[in-house]
Amino acid sequence: MSKLKSCLPEHWLTIVTVTSIIIGVGSGFILKNWTQQPWSERQIMYLQFPGELFLRMVNCLILPLIISSIVSASCNLSKSGSIGIKALGYYSLTTTLGIILSVTLVQTIKPGQWQQNTNVTFTESSRNFVTTDTLLDLLRNLFPENLIKACLAQYRTVLKEPGNITEVSILDWGIDHEYTIGTNVLGLVFFSLVLGLALGKMEPGGKPVLDFFNTLSDVTMLIMNWVVKMAPVAVLFIIPGKILSIEDFEVMIARLGIYVLTVFIGLITHGFIILPLIYYTCTRKSPFKIISKIGPAIITAFGTSSSTATVPMTIQCLDKIGIDPKVTRFIAPIGATINMDGIALYESVGAIFIIQLRGLDFSLARIIAISITCTVSCIGAAGLPNGGYVMLVMVLNSVGVPAEDVMLIVAIDSLVDRFRTTINIIGDALAAGIIAHHTKDSRECAAFEEMGELLQSKDMELDKKELE
Repeated sequence: MSKLKSCLPEHWLTIVTVTSIIIGVGSGFILKNWTQQPWSERQIMYLQFPGELFLRMVNCLILPLIISSIVSASCNLSKSGSIGIKALGYYSLTTTLGIILSVTLVQTIKPGQWQQNTNVTFTESSRNFVTTDTLLDLLRNLFPENLIKACLAQYRTVLKEPGNITEVSILDWGIDHEYTIGTNVLGLVFFSLVLGLALGKMEPGGKPVLDFFNTLSDVTMLIMNWVVKMAPVAVLFIIPGKILSIEDFEVMIARLGIYVLTVFIGLITHGFIILPLIYYTCTRKSPFKIISKIGPAIITAFGTSSSTATVPMTIQCLDKIGIDPKVTRFIAPIGATINMDGIALYESVGAIFIIQLRGLDFSLARIIAISITCTVSCIGAAGLPNGGYVMLVMVLNSVGVPAEDVMLIVAIDSLVDRFRTTINIIGDALAAGIIAHHTKDSRECAAFEEMGELLQSKDMELDKKELE
């Protein structure tokens, strides 16, 4: 009982959220089956209004959270020399493989179309496009011409069919462009990355600006934690509204089950097949010697659902294995910020699942673009427990898909969050092993040992409760 009482304060948000989900589902069934007439769209809108306010608050905070987090993280990378380059290369490789895996799984299994006899399509499927244009638009959005406009809209190529001419190849159509409503996440992330690297190179001259972004990150994270604590209240109103608007609830439950299965297949494949293969290829050593000895870090990650809160235990486990402590004290903190393989895979599958759920028919190039957007947005979710659905809201809004359906997967987010955090920790441990194996000059590590310790202490400030 004493252990149970000590556990309750630490996990109260998860317990209250699960309770709210149960109450929301129950009240939704009661309202759906015991009312005399179907609920109108306006009545459902009134019922979901508190949840709508919650989603609006989340959207308001995501942009400053992402920008400040990326500027802070990339500034530290610029000071780390070749080890920082190796870490960035490793995480870029694992993230790319995670994108390929998630797109392959969700496009093969199609959890959002499970038991669906007819596909309801919207205007997106009938828009004329060329795959090359979609990929070029991805690069155009990566380099925004206006940062203010990047916060509000994305660039998109539009093809215009020539009049009074028949049988003309689409490649010969007129080319124009438009700006669609939705945050240009790619452009903002790229600019924040370059800004952080430049601030890191300025040394003392860039410290005032860097201090501003560090403070902005801490403040935004604190406010976001306050907002996330309101999720149980939002769930109480949104879930009953979704149940009232769903015609076949059994089919929806089946689709959610297939969705969870897809996520777990992706996480297990990535964490226990792809990452170990990368480690073996780079070191010619068994990766499971490391994985089998970081049990305490894995347990901490599963218990806290936070990569940041697990950093001290990760460092302790890697020190016992014999990995150079000067490497681990840099890789563990920076990995908790930029290594988001687990959450990127989860968000990619979740975003495409909701797109399929709504009957939208996106091209493969557009799906890949959405997955990349999910990945880069995940950097801003660092250190935020149960923050997966928070970032998913922004990704869906950026592609013009209503984010209300995110609340359908909140019910399983707390469980999945623990597994994806575990995958992140495994990736950090294997990254430390690879980089230590290829780092010959220990003096190179000493140059940023102090910086790694400062990184660790800063990242821990917002997770004192988990650390205690």
